[in-house]
Amino acid sequence: MVGFPFLDATRHDNMRLPPLATGAASALALLLAACGGGHDNVTFNAAGSTAATASAATPGQSAGPVSTSGVVVGSYFRNAKVCVDTNANLHCDEGEPVAITDNDGRFVLAGQGAVVAELGTATIEYDPSTGTATPVAQRLVLRAPKEAPGVVSALSTSVVAEMETGMDFAAAVAKVALATGVPAAKLLTDFNHEADATDKAALQAGSDDTLTRIGHALAEADTNADLRTTLAAAALTDRFYQTKAPYRPQQDVSTYEAPPAGFSAVAVQMVARHGSRGLSSLKYDLAVYNMWAKAKADGALTPLGQQLGADVLAIMKANFLLGYGVAGISTPGYGNETQAGIQEHTLLAKRMLQRQSALWKQVGDAASSAPRQIVTVTSGVDRAVDSGNFFVQSLKSAQPALASLVSYPPAPAPYPDNGNAVAQPAGTDRFLLYFHKLVKATDLVSNTADPRYVTYQDSQTYQKYKSSDADLLAKQAGLFSSDAARSAGRTLLLRLFTAAFVDKIDNGSYSFANTGSYTYTSSDGKFSSTLSGDGKTTIKTLGDAGALLYELYVIAPAMKAEAGVDFTPYMPAAQAKFFAEANDTSDFYDKGPGITEKGEATYKMAQILVDDLFNEVDAIARGDLSHAAKLRFAHAEIMIPFASRMGLKNVLQQVPVAQTYGWTNNPWRGEYVSPMAANMQWDVYRNSAGALLVKMLYNERETDFKAGCDGARAAGTQHFYDWEKLKACYGHVAKAP
Repeated sequence: MVGFPFLDATRHDNMRLPPLATGAASALALLLAACGGGHDNVTFNAAGSTAATASAATPGQSAGPVSTSGVVVGSYFRNAKVCVDTNANLHCDEGEPVAITDNDGRFVLAGQGAVVAELGTATIEYDPSTGTATPVAQRLVLRAPKEAPGVVSALSTSVVAEMETGMDFAAAVAKVALATGVPAAKLLTDFNHEADATDKAALQAGSDDTLTRIGHALAEADTNADLRTTLAAAALTDRFYQTKAPYRPQQDVSTYEAPPAGFSAVAVQMVARHGSRGLSSLKYDLAVYNMWAKAKADGALTPLGQQLGADVLAIMKANFLLGYGVAGISTPGYGNETQAGIQEHTLLAKRMLQRQSALWKQVGDAASSAPRQIVTVTSGVDRAVDSGNFFVQSLKSAQPALASLVSYPPAPAPYPDNGNAVAQPAGTDRFLLYFHKLVKATDLVSNTADPRYVTYQDSQTYQKYKSSDADLLAKQAGLFSSDAARSAGRTLLLRLFTAAFVDKIDNGSYSFANTGSYTYTSSDGKFSSTLSGDGKTTIKTLGDAGALLYELYVIAPAMKAEAGVDFTPYMPAAQAKFFAEANDTSDFYDKGPGITEKGEATYKMAQILVDDLFNEVDAIARGDLSHAAKLRFAHAEIMIPFASRMGLKNVLQQVPVAQTYGWTNNPWRGEYVSPMAANMQWDVYRNSAGALLVKMLYNERETDFKAGCDGARAAGTQHFYDWEKLKACYGHVAKAP
């Protein structure tokens, strides 16, 4: 997973680390206590999360020898060399307290401090769940901070790497825990003993991913390379996936602020992007493969480059067949959700039920006598429809009593004068959830009295801006043709191909495109797909080549179950960061806040979605409780302008045309605004007098409404807003029922 800009004050300029939520701070305090935290007489617990021990001193006597007990985990690493790294050089040197791990990966060291574990081919990884023992194939170095030396793992190595950027221990643990998708208190434990299956899987996946990165980084490192820098590049949580980042909730549910006395939840509003998906079409993969095939024909492949072709073909095949045999996906192929995406919405639904368990129990218990609807709408595009279905199925599985309450409202009728319009299936609303691509052929609204007229006009304005605005096109034109892009692309390609081959791309002798036809058939022989590239995705410069490799790098994590390939060897952190910022720049200008002088061109069309949420809460305010929830499933092209239209802090910060957006001058980040399955949820609370409060969660993190609404915050609370004051702040006027 990627780093989160609002949690990292040191890696992005002009950004501040928010105070740790009280619950998170308490959890970390418990973690510190469990891991010793410099205190004596702490014993090693069954889960392996406690490290420091010391002999108690009797009055008048000095304390006895201090020792550190712990365990090295992936599964369990036997025969690893472990030491207290007294000189902080990341090596176990002569004179430092050293131990060799036993069959359970455990060690005892005579001393205290930061711990280093050196693993080599003599080290054995033992998996207690299967009883298998596997030799470690390559050198690994793991670290644990002095604050928690008892469990040495890839995750503890990430914590140390974050701390060395300037973060304190608690903030570093919080950041790595969010990137991993687990509560902070579980991060630095022996996850082999984790009871919660979801958390255990997340910890194991995070460990495996980082171990792979560390192995690659050390294998490639020059003998004179700085070990600290090499490990940091592999272990830091910044993965630079941006809007393709797999989803992780941004706050531990146990840290949410409780509502004021007398208020209880009455409804939930949600807007969500579809879950992690494959590539949208046969573009980047085919163009890169054609480049690779020519290099192979020229005898121009490096050892690393030899593997690229097979990995690209694996991505292609997985996309051709994506969704085949998966219940709930009707048309296999490019653009479908992956297993990761299905899991994202399945778990998002479960967490919604857990967060408001009292509300959903009440709704379920009253389903037969006083039914309340769970209204579900989508953009009508397959992956958004599928996300809605997987979310709803998760609700039904967790609480069967809710099944009868799920409803799909009729799609808005086509405008009568538009003879080409086609009626949409129930539960579809393109104006609400696909407003960036409303077209005359199917969506024309010419009646100025129609409430959809303004949205249609705003969509046309936006599409014209995106296709022909000179300032926008100028900002985007040089993103991948600049000297910096050329340099980043050259660095990547020289790892894969000979210099002579790279030079031929650079001087224009070679160019490539997504041309050609391929056919793939499912393993059972019952499904076959043949597709041809359209030749529109091209590699004409080194920057183009780097940008397309980056597109494969960012999609690979979402397709881990289907393709099983790792693109991190092809995309070192420095180049990933460059192309990530370039992608953020493109998104910022064409669908984000954009250029100051252009006003609201990129996000005015999202007003219909803002109004929809406000109208739903208005209904509750007038006593209409027929909707327990309204669930909306859409796309990044909806979430991004929606966040701008809501005026979220650190989102709606435009840039004058005379300047250029960049990470050093603007906090907007695609990985925060719209990762896969990005979502905004409003929890609505009511008291016996009928007063309403609203709390917003953005990617499941308690989030402020726009800065101008700070005065609407309910007295004595941090995240609850008085409904009437919030409406006034946004200028919303309730419509007659």
